[in-house]
Amino acid sequence: MKKKSILDIEISTFSSYLSTEPKNVNLLVWLNSKKYADEVQKIRNTKDEKKCKELKSKLPAITPSGLFSKRNAKSLLQHSGFIQFDIDCKDNTHINNYSVLKKQISNIQEVAYCGLSVSGNGYWGLIPISEPKKHQQHFEALLLKFRELGIEIDKSCKDVSRLRGYSFDDEAYFNHSAKKFTQVLKTEVKKTYPKNHFPTNNLETTKNKVERCLNIIQDKKIDITGNYETWFSIGCAIANEFGESGREYFHLLSNISEKYEQSRTDKDYTYWLKKKHSFSIATFFHYCKLNNIIA
Repeated sequence: MKKKSILDIEISTFSSYLSTEPKNVNLLVWLNSKKYADEVQKIRNTKDEKKCKELKSKLPAITPSGLFSKRNAKSLLQHSGFIQFDIDCKDNTHINNYSVLKKQISNIQEVAYCGLSVSGNGYWGLIPISEPKKHQQHFEALLLKFRELGIEIDKSCKDVSRLRGYSFDDEAYFNHSAKKFTQVLKTEVKKTYPKNHFPTNNLETTKNKVERCLNIIQDKKIDITGNYETWFSIGCAIANEFGESGREYFHLLSNISEKYEQSRTDKDYTYWLKKKHSFSIATFFHYCKLNNIIA
């Protein structure tokens, strides 16, 4: 008996990008469908960006991560067990050969599908996850995994209700028995305090302590950032504690690493300021302690 594909499941589909009323569709059937291939080719042949957007908006779309009663995260009825990823060329200008990129992606054992985006200028795909209830935490870990490979994926796919318009790829990659992605990015829950009650370590005391640690880091040239996940969590912790004024602190500790890039550090720090990931300044002090830096 032929083994069933993990892609052989029901998800929601919408008649267009503007529609909010879902119907059910089989994901595997959708991925193999050529029904709107001619419309996709028209989009790929169109140079006018406005016309392109207009044509795309008329295509049907799916929510690969599940079945929904409406098109929003709160209306999720059943998670499909998949996270989608989207790789756009404008976010990966350092990549010159996209055919090599596709092969690189297909070597990731957790990738179940990878095909051309509707524009033909990027790829999108599907990865099964081990804990659907931790969709966002899985995505944060996936973001790091791709970055370690030198690939930037669209952060919008963190949204469980994220739409995926119809596309077609004659040479799409399928792995019907892909492994589940098990990694999640563990984040700290920041302590909350009753009204009119504040922690004894006020901002000024924390600021002084951080600066003393930074002096030791600079003097002894100690790289506490380690891998990307550590660097990420420290950056979020500093952004949450100090906001924009912490940017210089983060540059000072990041530039110890051989991997330091000023523009990349600036870009990511700006993003963390907006997103407010749940790391407290205790994360910074934790990694200082691991490196025997005690202020």
